Amino acid sequence: MKDVYSVLIADDELNILEGIAALVRWEECGTELTYKAHNGVMACEWIRENPVDIVITDIKMPGMNGVELIQKVHAIHPHIRFIVLSGYDEFEYAKGVMEYNVKHYLLKPSNEEKIEEALKQIVEGLDEEKEKQEVYQEIQQSLHRVLPIAKEQFLKDYLTGKTYWPEDWEHYGKLFDLREETYRILVFHLDDDHDIDERFVLKEALTNELLKHHRIILSTITGERILLLIEGEAAGERELIEHIKEFRKEYTSYYRKTFTTAVSEPSTPERLKEAYGETISCLSQSFYLGNNSILTTRDVRDEAVSNDTLLFDHDEFLYMLKSGNVEEAECHLRHFFIEIEEKRYPVNVLKSHCIELFMLMIRQSQRMDDLLKDVMIVSNLDSFEELRSFIENAARDIAGERFQRNKVSQSSIIQRMMDYVDEHLSDPDLSLSQVSNDVLYMNSDYIGKLFKKEQGEKFSNYLLNKRIQKAVDLMERSGEIKVFEVAEAVGFGNNPRYFGQVFKKYVGVTPKEYLNREQV
Repeated sequence: MKDVYSVLIADDELNILEGIAALVRWEECGTELTYKAHNGVMACEWIRENPVDIVITDIKMPGMNGVELIQKVHAIHPHIRFIVLSGYDEFEYAKGVMEYNVKHYLLKPSNEEKIEEALKQIVEGLDEEKEKQEVYQEIQQSLHRVLPIAKEQFLKDYLTGKTYWPEDWEHYGKLFDLREETYRILVFHLDDDHDIDERFVLKEALTNELLKHHRIILSTITGERILLLIEGEAAGERELIEHIKEFRKEYTSYYRKTFTTAVSEPSTPERLKEAYGETISCLSQSFYLGNNSILTTRDVRDEAVSNDTLLFDHDEFLYMLKSGNVEEAECHLRHFFIEIEEKRYPVNVLKSHCIELFMLMIRQSQRMDDLLKDVMIVSNLDSFEELRSFIENAARDIAGERFQRNKVSQSSIIQRMMDYVDEHLSDPDLSLSQVSNDVLYMNSDYIGKLFKKEQGEKFSNYLLNKRIQKAVDLMERSGEIKVFEVAEAVGFGNNPRYFGQVFKKYVGVTPKEYLNREQV
């Protein structure tokens, strides 16, 4: 059923006022006449208490004219539409109100057909606006329902290293109104066997309790863990832990179950993925500290420093991975696991150490976000052999990946050097030092070793060979060329005598003898 819009008429000429009221077919226009005002003051007072949709007003009226009426009404009810009635000589006077929703300007005398046509056009416009508003409200309602779900999925995927990257935070942060500068990650894990319903109960209870004291950004379940993201402040850690302890006491008393908690330090959005990985590693320490614990990443780091049960320097190993040295990386791991097997370290200490090692390893990979989800695989492995195989395979894959990346990069550098040599053979100052410092901006010793590794000879030998090859090519293509011209063309321009000595050493004859032979 279509809406009926209310209309007020204001005109001090009673015959015109009553004539419009009687002759216009209001219902057919989708309207109803709700009030007839004899002047602008009456109209304004009525509209203040009883807003209408459309006002038909004369311009010249005593007390308050039509222009003043329109201005005052528009100030308090800007949605009202106006139809202005006036004489021809009043148009200039009425132009000033055209910006106040005046949709039609009708010259007197104006018959009912023109007024009806104007009303129908206004009603059509009001219907269109109402339809647009309804569509907008439906969209808003849909967004209101969808945004919380989308926000939860985004944060969940972002923290667990799936799909999104740190640079995505700026866009999605604005979309989901994530304005905090720092956040704190809380991860909870039920210590004993449990089902999804028990995890859900713990999540809801935790959320409701912590909401009393903290702003919760995300509350979700991922795998067997409950993940909460809260507004993070460094000064609030002690209070946060006290709140968790109070809740834990009541929960354990009622449900007869315990849970372990890992709490991250306040982290910026860019570091949240790393903070999440640290909390996961933190949870693994419950093997050593026992169940029903509240662990912070700082406590775990402090514990690791003071724990001298398992110390093994992996710095060289990580450099081997980064360098793509598969053989040396495998050798390091063999010695590491031999020591582990001989000394029989406690399983919980070994797993904790290997989780830390794996975290360090995957930082050397471009696939860190993908590999991050495999961190907890280490803690679920059932045997020493499975653990060793997992770490060794991961190291082999990462080192192989880095080797291919380094190889492509090194080959690119060598190709740039050779291209530069081809283009600048005539330059007598061309040397390894010049190419390294002025072209590649790299250490010349490193570049020299890299060139020899890739090409099987020193750069200086390669350069001399290229120069002699070009000299021979020039002599063969032009028998009329002079020796000093050849020397200049291949970079010996300031020392043609030295060119002759080098040429004879490589070719077996002097440049002049070679030219004479070519001419014969």
